[in-house]
Amino acid sequence: MSLLEAPGASRTAGPAAGPVSGGRARTLLRGALAGLAAALLLAGLFGRLMAYGLRRDETLYVPPAALLPELQLYRDIFYNHVPDSAWLFWGFHQLSGGFGLLGSARLAVFCAWLLLLSGAAWAGWRLGRSRALALLLPLMLITCTPLLTQAGMSATNNLLPLPFALWGLGLFVQETLKPEPGRAGLLLAGLCLSLAAGMKASAVVFIPPAAIGAFFLPAALPLRRRLRQVVLPLYGGGILGALPLFWYLLRDPASFLAHVAGFHTGPHKAYWLDHAASEPGLALGLGARLQLAQETWLSGSALVLALLLACCLWAAPRGSTRRTPPQGGGQILVLGAALVLAAAMSLLPAPGFVQYYIPPLAVLVLLAALLWRRLEAPVQAGLLPLLGGAALVCLALGAPRLGDGLAALARPGEFTAARVARGGAALRQALARAGAAAGPVATFMPVYPLEAGLPVYAEFATGQFAYRISPYLKEELRRHYRMAGPQDLEALFAADPPAALLLGYAPELEKPLLAYALARGCRRIPAGERPEEGQQEGPGDLASRYGTGQLFLCPPAKQP
Repeated sequence: MSLLEAPGASRTAGPAAGPVSGGRARTLLRGALAGLAAALLLAGLFGRLMAYGLRRDETLYVPPAALLPELQLYRDIFYNHVPDSAWLFWGFHQLSGGFGLLGSARLAVFCAWLLLLSGAAWAGWRLGRSRALALLLPLMLITCTPLLTQAGMSATNNLLPLPFALWGLGLFVQETLKPEPGRAGLLLAGLCLSLAAGMKASAVVFIPPAAIGAFFLPAALPLRRRLRQVVLPLYGGGILGALPLFWYLLRDPASFLAHVAGFHTGPHKAYWLDHAASEPGLALGLGARLQLAQETWLSGSALVLALLLACCLWAAPRGSTRRTPPQGGGQILVLGAALVLAAAMSLLPAPGFVQYYIPPLAVLVLLAALLWRRLEAPVQAGLLPLLGGAALVCLALGAPRLGDGLAALARPGEFTAARVARGGAALRQALARAGAAAGPVATFMPVYPLEAGLPVYAEFATGQFAYRISPYLKEELRRHYRMAGPQDLEALFAADPPAALLLGYAPELEKPLLAYALARGCRRIPAGERPEEGQQEGPGDLASRYGTGQLFLCPPAKQP
């Protein structure tokens, strides 16, 4: 007798009550254990994310949250990516300012993680029709090594497109599997796909498979109704989600394209070609990029996911007794096209970095769910031990990193955001004690002064990224960038003298800044060294993996 029938059976057949109650108890116990495991995994994820060391890329993505909307992207701030991630971090900073500038941005990334994991669980439950898969798919993502390192642990746009791409493609598949597709679901699918592209330009590759597939799926629906019920809502949601992109593109197309496209295809590549020795193992050539992609796609829990897909493909024809083909063939073609396009796009940028190769993971999750759905029940039952083994392997792979995250929760004062906030406070207090003149702080690590509410130069508001490409810039690009190179420092500082310089994070690039400080008679002063009893600043509060901050106080500018 099924569990759904158990309540009625217990009232009419006393002897059956014990086994049924025991079955329900076992179900509740399994549910409680699964909930406890999920809570521990999420807690470990949160702790690891908050304790993960500051990364240079965050000096580009995080500062706009403190500067918008007073300063505009592209016009007033150098920003070489599409705009949605900047506005997302700004929104979280407004809503959760108590977390600080960096903390609120990392909280946004954690929420993106929750959206991604919930999407994977939904895919297993609704698309795969399997409770086991609904548990395994998010487990595979939360234990995925590339996602537990810089790609998913820093406040950048690397992880942000994945949940929107997964939900967008997943909703499209779900609705087109129905005889009567739901317009609301397809509207949301189009919205999610456009938001993914608004978070990271490379995520645009997820749009064409769904946009083309909408004209053909579901195949049983007449074309006129398909246009009305599938194409129009999907495209309407896509247009709605793309409005921020359209606004920036139409307002100043040349500047937008110079930042989003021109930077990556010109000076960025030239810089790395000239500085390859500074980054051992840099994946510049196609062969090196393929090797890095292989390490990302075919290692750890990503390899387990790929093996699950292979098992589903292998088992499907061997266990089939159907006379008619299973549902979802067209949807598999859509997801396959999205996977191929995402993989190809990942390999295009040179040099390659690990974070470029994570977008296909979102498609692999959906493919696993849909292929599992097409298996007959006896085949699925035969593969359940495989799913259990895969879960144990994933737990073993993710345990060290997530365990570190759990341990970090015991020391919230050592979270990276807390240390950056203390570093900013130490910087502000050091300048106040020294009687610093009014003026911005010149630095390639703007998160510290911005965390403390101190002004910075707009030319360095997003760190070193515009400054370091100055020697490789052509004039047609330079005129679109709000930036300063080494040759521009004297004029910049003459027009708006700095109150101080915070150096020590990029010694080679900072040489012209240090030369200015010494020539100007700037005085190095201590910061973050606990000058008074009871203060919270410590020696490491202005330190990162790139160096320890050195604060130079500038003398007041001479009045004309």
